[in-house]
Amino acid sequence: METVRCFVDCLADFGDLLSAKVIRNGTEVFLSTGASDVLVFNGQEKRVKTVLHFCSSVKSFALSNDRCRLYALCENDGLYCIPVALESSSHSLSAKCHIPALSTVSKDSTVIKDGKVQSFIVVEGILVTVSMQESFWTFELYELPDCSEGAMVYQRRAGFQVQVVAARIPQKHMADTVDSKSIAPALACIYPSSDNTPNGQAHLGHPLLEPLLFRLLFGVDTSLVHSPVILCGLPDGRLFFFPLLLPMLTSSRGEQKPQIKMLYSLEQPVTFIGTSVTGEKGPQYLVVIGQRGRILIAMANQEGSDGKAADCSFIEHTVQGPVECACVDGERLYYSTSANLLALSLINTSASPSSPLSAAAVGAALSTRPKRPAVFSQSAVCLSVCRVAALAEPCITPAGSVELLALSLSGKLLQVTLPQASDKESLSRLVSSQVGQRVNDLMGGIGNIWERASSMKHQLQLKNNTLRCLNHVFNVCHLILNCHKNDQEVCERKPPISCRGVANWSTLLQKDSLILTCILENLSDCALHQGWTLCIEVYSSRSHIADGSSTTYSFALKKVDCGEKLEVNLPLDIDGEVFLPVKINCYLVYSLHSLFHPEELGHLSVVSDIPISQLLRDNGCISLALNTLTLDWLDCLRIAEPNSYADVPKQLTTWESTHKFLSSKQTRTQLQSMSKAGPHAVVVRISSELLRTGLSLPGCSTAVLCISVLKWLVFRTSETGDYKPIQNPVVCALGPGRHEARLLTKEVTVSGINSKGDLSVVEVQVESFSVEALCGLHHAVLRRVQALLKEAPVTHGGPVSLRGQHLTEAVQHAESLYKDLQDSRTPDTFGGVMKIRKTSELFQLYLQLRENPLVII
Repeated sequence: METVRCFVDCLADFGDLLSAKVIRNGTEVFLSTGASDVLVFNGQEKRVKTVLHFCSSVKSFALSNDRCRLYALCENDGLYCIPVALESSSHSLSAKCHIPALSTVSKDSTVIKDGKVQSFIVVEGILVTVSMQESFWTFELYELPDCSEGAMVYQRRAGFQVQVVAARIPQKHMADTVDSKSIAPALACIYPSSDNTPNGQAHLGHPLLEPLLFRLLFGVDTSLVHSPVILCGLPDGRLFFFPLLLPMLTSSRGEQKPQIKMLYSLEQPVTFIGTSVTGEKGPQYLVVIGQRGRILIAMANQEGSDGKAADCSFIEHTVQGPVECACVDGERLYYSTSANLLALSLINTSASPSSPLSAAAVGAALSTRPKRPAVFSQSAVCLSVCRVAALAEPCITPAGSVELLALSLSGKLLQVTLPQASDKESLSRLVSSQVGQRVNDLMGGIGNIWERASSMKHQLQLKNNTLRCLNHVFNVCHLILNCHKNDQEVCERKPPISCRGVANWSTLLQKDSLILTCILENLSDCALHQGWTLCIEVYSSRSHIADGSSTTYSFALKKVDCGEKLEVNLPLDIDGEVFLPVKINCYLVYSLHSLFHPEELGHLSVVSDIPISQLLRDNGCISLALNTLTLDWLDCLRIAEPNSYADVPKQLTTWESTHKFLSSKQTRTQLQSMSKAGPHAVVVRISSELLRTGLSLPGCSTAVLCISVLKWLVFRTSETGDYKPIQNPVVCALGPGRHEARLLTKEVTVSGINSKGDLSVVEVQVESFSVEALCGLHHAVLRRVQALLKEAPVTHGGPVSLRGQHLTEAVQHAESLYKDLQDSRTPDTFGGVMKIRKTSELFQLYLQLRENPLVII
């Protein structure tokens, strides 16, 4: 493809455009940018003279035949009509200050209130509109009012409809083609040229066509009355025409409609309709251009010497599309794709490749008429102008050059002057002093393009990395959320990402501290990269400060690959005290801030003037729950060698310590001591059959069952594994605060419960001199049993037959203890002494509740 350097002058810059249309009216230019404004630009002063502001977006606009009124089609509002010359008291002041005059167009200027109108044209006192009505294209003809009489009512003259046909789109255009119904039809009015019409000049702003071709295309009747013809190119590619001045047909409903006929089918949306190649009696070609680059040329064939009558020929040619806009000048067609502005010669010539832009070709076309259809012997010429969205009708400068007025997608109004033959030759003959400057300019342009390309490549790489990280985060979310489903098949498998906790005691400077070790295990196929945070929330049900307290610890992850583990440690004691049980919630949190690089954060802040932290304030992170753990007294025991309490020094209870302190201060007290000779004990009885079933120990012996129950209570497993083995059914341990305790299990036979006979049960006995340790361990054992009942329900044949007498006695015993409890809650009338007595009574009630416990079956 040949390239020609044109002389381009930027008249104004209006910013990026949504769509564009430009009309030249002498020294003034009317243009729209796809918004709700129509700008009136003065070409001599190179400034915007007037801004016409409409109520909605302007889809299209046109000038009347006398150039005194402006018609504007607005989206969903209809058609407006306003006078072009808008004078106001502030107009002269704005002209001196070079400030555009703003004129707001009222809705009272609407002449056709139909929001479905897509295209219109004004011809010979008639307004033609095209709209989509359900499955029909509707054509309406209105008679323009006489403005001199002050009437502004547009009388409907006729109307007709054309069936909508779905456009057939080739397979190669299926991906990048929009809906044909959303494309506006293309309208044009063709006049027959006459003897009093100058060659090549349009009639009232509309193109002309020589009489012979006009008669062959549109009929003898239309040619005899010199009726203008309306051509409409529908989005489906069909080209229809109807004359305006012929008598109209009358339908069965009494409505008048013109005689409409189909001329051709281009099979793609029509972008431009015009005439080209000036001859002795007018333009010789009818030119129709499709959106995807198909060009239709209609021309007349002269009567031959063999006696054949004259006829017309239709020639198709294809150029690279899409075609955004087009215009014609003599024998040349100018069209714009999404990238370049090109020129194409429409006549057959044997000149050199530079002749499509030479002035001599016009003279050759004036003196010769082709006797056969046009042949495109030359390819299109690139004019080195990019991204043109709209073209005005070309004009000839006094020097004889062709001048185009173009509006680019970047919002620049360009005046493009095409070089003549002499200008093209001079372009190739530069003086030696200009060669170096030209090379420097080209090298500078290459350097700027390289810098922009490098910057764009870097930005694309950052965005790709961000998308890759976001996809990785979604994969992790999918894995964890699937584990939370109540699907039995999923629940039986080990979670791909889990967190478990182990309590350990640490002694430093003769001070014991309880440390929680959380182990994050990644068994999935996704690595946990930087940006993930392990959050551990520790909640204690007791606190010396308030009713409850919670503390959250956060550990930022660097990278945890597949199959790796991460251990973190955190303290569980508060000011040297441990409050059990402790509930631990584990979360994985991903901060969306980590998706943005520092340079991207700076770029977003500059563009939006809002810090990125505020943009992500509400949804700044993704939180995924992993596990919920509970640590009780059994989890925090320090196992010691089994021994008897005879070898262990007796610990002082709270009451004994208080009494000893008062005695040392020579304070007399007559209160009785709460202490007893041996340690306090509680017993929990569990059915042996329940334990064998829940712990998967069918048919085991009594000794194995008792040892397995102790392992299950202390280590949460009935197997030895990596834990310290337990060889005897007795465990001695130290709890928090160095409280000594002992756990022992034995299998006994209980009578009087089952009506069918004796019942085999396992007694879990907890002994300790400390009331706090006794209550904590008792609560922990009951928690283990409750979890066992939920996870492993009883699967034996039928329920145990219980004796009613035993249940009645148990209920009566509980009612008596409840009555004693109510009596002990009487108001305090004797101060601290009564409080101590109540404490003693409540503790005795607690022990009585555990002396004859029920059996868990």
